[in-house]
Amino acid sequence: MGRRYLRTIAAVLLGGALSWQIVVTGLAGLAERSANPRLLVVMGTATHPDAGALLAQALLAAGAAAKAADVAQAVVLAAPINDRAMRVLGLATESLGNRPAGVRIMRQAAELGWRDTPTQLWALRDAALRDDAIPVIQRADALARRNRSTDITRAVFLAAVNEPRLRAALADSLALQPVWRPAFFTDVHERLPATSTEGMEALFREMRARRLSIAPTEWLNYIDRLIDLHDYVRARNLWAKMFAVPATRIAAAPYDSDFALIAARPDDKPASQFEWTVDPNLAGAVTFAGGPNGTALSIPSDLNSGTVIVSQLLILGPGVHTLTSRVGGNTGTPAAGWGIACLPSGKDLLRRLAHGSDDALLTLSFDIPNSGCAAQRLTLTKRDQLPARTLSVEAVRIH
Repeated sequence: MGRRYLRTIAAVLLGGALSWQIVVTGLAGLAERSANPRLLVVMGTATHPDAGALLAQALLAAGAAAKAADVAQAVVLAAPINDRAMRVLGLATESLGNRPAGVRIMRQAAELGWRDTPTQLWALRDAALRDDAIPVIQRADALARRNRSTDITRAVFLAAVNEPRLRAALADSLALQPVWRPAFFTDVHERLPATSTEGMEALFREMRARRLSIAPTEWLNYIDRLIDLHDYVRARNLWAKMFAVPATRIAAAPYDSDFALIAARPDDKPASQFEWTVDPNLAGAVTFAGGPNGTALSIPSDLNSGTVIVSQLLILGPGVHTLTSRVGGNTGTPAAGWGIACLPSGKDLLRRLAHGSDDALLTLSFDIPNSGCAAQRLTLTKRDQLPARTLSVEAVRIH
């Protein structure tokens, strides 16, 4: 299996035609058309090694491999640590049919050119083809630290979670707190395939075995990905385990039914979808204050109709359920109403209202079907009925 993932990485590099990115410049045409050998000589002297390397690169891009090799060799003789010239010499030698010599030169260039993007891409592909896992991650790390070839490095890191040697090397790189670590976990949230969830959890185990700290946002990125993949029960179980949520609290629906936990939670603390969440745009508008019966959620009177005030992901079983709210405030038409939708379809469930068609806040019932509703999204939404009353929600229960 390991070789399969390394070959997949090599295929990504080859398929993207990004093993080395050489741009044809006007200099290539000049060099190719020139009949004056002095141009090639002067470009390869110790006085102009960088210019000579650029000329050799342009010649190779123009298809003049023999001339490129001559110029690159002259540069290397004059400046042995010029990684670009060494790389062009290797590629040109390979292009001329001497692959073993070209590979040897390229591997030497790779040791010189940790900041040369085309060389790093070649070395990354070479390591993948040789089934050498550690250099694959090392080269990808070198590229990612410089924000180069991000499509390739992102693909390499995500593929690495599925192969034990690559995964171990990835954990070692993450231990160094590289600048690309946040972007990696963002990719986990947005792009991790369903077939890679076991590998991702194995990576977390690798990190914990190394005593690496795992930020709450990193756990939540993965938990949110499980939700996106409709693996709701697994996501909730992992959240409960990693955030030490008591089983008694999970058994109650909704979680934190009296809003005590969200009231105590700092605005900048990340939260799971299985907790109450508030749109960041409503920070300061939606508040949680103490009242005669404990903490209460205040419903602002100046929000636009349809604004979601709070929401929470639930996992309720099939059958009829009843939601009841304890509210405080003036009597009149409620300023907000509860809604519940099935996931993954997002289809709203039909609500039966106990206190008349205008009250979706105090009491309502809904029927969860046997299929197509593995999880549910509970939302409290601002309503546009007038006159609306200013009130607060002290608690909500679902039975």
